[in-house]
Amino acid sequence: MKLVNQQLIKNTNLKLLYNSVFHNRGISRADLARRTGLSRTAVSALVDELEESGFLRDTGSLANGPGTGRKVGRKPNCLELCAGNYYVLSFGWEAESVQVHLADISGAGFRHEEIVRGSSDSYIRLCRDWLDERLASSSFAKGQLLGICFILPAMLDPTQRTAFSTAVRLEYDGGGEGVFSCLAEAFPEYAVAVLNDTACAAYAEKVYTGITEKDFAFIRFDRGIGAALFIQDRLLGDACASHTQFGHFSISSDGPACACGNRGCLEMLLREDRLQERLPHKDMPLTYESLGQSALYGDTDSIRAIRDMAFEFSVALANLVCLVHPSLIVLGGRIRRLGPLFLEEVRAALTERSFHKMTDTLRLRYSILDSNACYNGAMKYFFDRHYQFTADMEHTFFIG
Repeated sequence: MKLVNQQLIKNTNLKLLYNSVFHNRGISRADLARRTGLSRTAVSALVDELEESGFLRDTGSLANGPGTGRKVGRKPNCLELCAGNYYVLSFGWEAESVQVHLADISGAGFRHEEIVRGSSDSYIRLCRDWLDERLASSSFAKGQLLGICFILPAMLDPTQRTAFSTAVRLEYDGGGEGVFSCLAEAFPEYAVAVLNDTACAAYAEKVYTGITEKDFAFIRFDRGIGAALFIQDRLLGDACASHTQFGHFSISSDGPACACGNRGCLEMLLREDRLQERLPHKDMPLTYESLGQSALYGDTDSIRAIRDMAFEFSVALANLVCLVHPSLIVLGGRIRRLGPLFLEEVRAALTERSFHKMTDTLRLRYSILDSNACYNGAMKYFFDRHYQFTADMEHTFFIG
C-alpha cells in the first residue's frame, strides 16, 4: 500500500510539473519550485525524469524569460514541452462518419481526417482498420500513443456500463449495453477512454480560453442540446454527461411531445432542424446561420423568431442559474451562428425574469473555439484525468 501511495504522489507531481510547463512555456526549475510548492531537489529530479522520457526539454538559458530577471549569478535554464513525441488519438462518432483527430499533447499540432461511414458499417471496425493502416505505414509508432479516446454523442453510465440517449446508432457495435465491452476487446493493447462530446468541448473551453471561474456552465447546440457543468472547478459527473440532460428541460407543458416522454423540451423547440416550424412560409431551408444573417440585415420575421427563441432559452437558463449559480455561461456549437442578436436577447430576458442576486454578476458569451475543440479537449482531459506516468497503461479502460 505504501508503494502504491508513493507512486500516486509521484504521478501527481509529475503531472503538476508537466502542466505547469504547458501553461508557462520557458519556465525555469526554480520558478517551477516556487509555483508548485515542491522542493528544488524534488523538482530537479522529476524534471530530469520527464526529460529522459521525452516529455520535456531544456532549451538552455535565455536573457528574458520566466525567472530570468536577476542581475547576478547564472541565468536559469528554460523548460519547454517536447513536440512530436507523444499523442492522444481521438475518434469522434457521427451519424455518417468518424472524425479522426491525432493531437500532440504539447499542443504543437494535430492531424484531422474523416472516415466516411456506410449505414451498416461498424464504428469500431472502421477505427481499428484506420489505426492498423497508419501503424503499418509508420505514420507514428504504437509507443507514441498515450491513449485512445472515443467521443460519443451519448450519455454514459460507468456503473451499468451502458451508453444511452445516443445520437448515433450502435447496433453494429454491441448496442448501448455492449459497446464498451466491444471497444475493450478491439483495443486491448491501449489505454482507452470513452467520453461524451459536450464534456470534451467544455473541457477545451476551460483549458484553452483561460477560464478562471470555478463555477461555469457550457451549453452546446449540435445534434441535440447538451450541457456540462463545472462546480468548484470540477466537471460534474466527469465526462459522462449522465448527471445533466439540459436539452430535455421542459419549458412548455403543452409543447410538442419528445422521445424522452416529456413535452416542450428545449431540444424540441430550439434544435436547428425545428426552425422551419417557426417560419413555415419561408421557402428556403432554415439554419441558425441563415436565420442569423436574415436578422442581421433587418428581416422582421427572423428577428421575431430569434427573440422568441431567446426568451424560451432564458426560461431554462434562469432555472439552471437558481440550481447551480454559475459565474459564467458559455454557449458553444452551432448556436453561435445565430449571431449577436440572440446573445443580446438572452441577456435581456435573463435580467427580466431571473433572481437578480444570481444574475447581476453572471457573464454570458459564445465559445471562441473552432470545431476541433472537442477533440483537443478530449486529449487534454485524458491526459489530466486518466494518464499515469508511473503505471502501465495497457489494458486500461475508462468511462467518462
